[in-house]
Amino acid sequence: METIARAFDLGLKANRKERPASTFFRGSKLGSCLRQQYYEATGEPVTNPFEDRLYRIFEQGHVIADTFERNLRASGLFSAFQSEVPVEIPEYNFSGNVDHLVQWKETDQLEVIEMKSMNSNGFKYLKGPKAEHAIQAASYAVALERKIPLAKVDARVVYVSKDDFNISEYTIGREWYDRAIRVLEVGNKFKEQGRIPFRLPVPEGKDPKKMWPCGGCQWLTKCRG
Repeated sequence: METIARAFDLGLKANRKERPASTFFRGSKLGSCLRQQYYEATGEPVTNPFEDRLYRIFEQGHVIADTFERNLRASGLFSAFQSEVPVEIPEYNFSGNVDHLVQWKETDQLEVIEMKSMNSNGFKYLKGPKAEHAIQAASYAVALERKIPLAKVDARVVYVSKDDFNISEYTIGREWYDRAIRVLEVGNKFKEQGRIPFRLPVPEGKDPKKMWPCGGCQWLTKCRG
């Protein structure tokens, strides 16, 4: 006998729209693992497909994001508000989509807003923006500054609790802008030389299957064996 749970999981997979990458490097993956990006960009067959529960987590994130956006737009604090803004840096084979690009009414300041949802337990460990999220937001701001003459674009990473909409937000310092460019320079060097980027180091005694970002990587077996 079929179950509603299975119907739901099949529906999630059927409705999931993968956004094909138009460039070798993508903002959403830039701060993670360069080898993972190489595998994805070159069409390497997946060895570790996502489990059903991950599709549920992805969907929950979309629901939170829609609510977040709807209420930001209604706040009255912005003179301009755009979502899913495409950006690129062609010379670095880079592109992405900004969650939200806003202009604050009070200051006219342009700012990249990257929203990440997590459960409330995760908030206990937040001391600042996660490196991969800071690099992502910074890469988008850099792309916009290169496109808009004389523009200074700020960047902010916002964490939203899935349980109670608690919010923690962090403005990204300019050092992250420089770091994003360095990551792109390293990645492009591997690409130009036709070499697969290095495997991320695993601390002694750690299991890569239980650590980020290896644990959720679709090429874990290909990479680690």
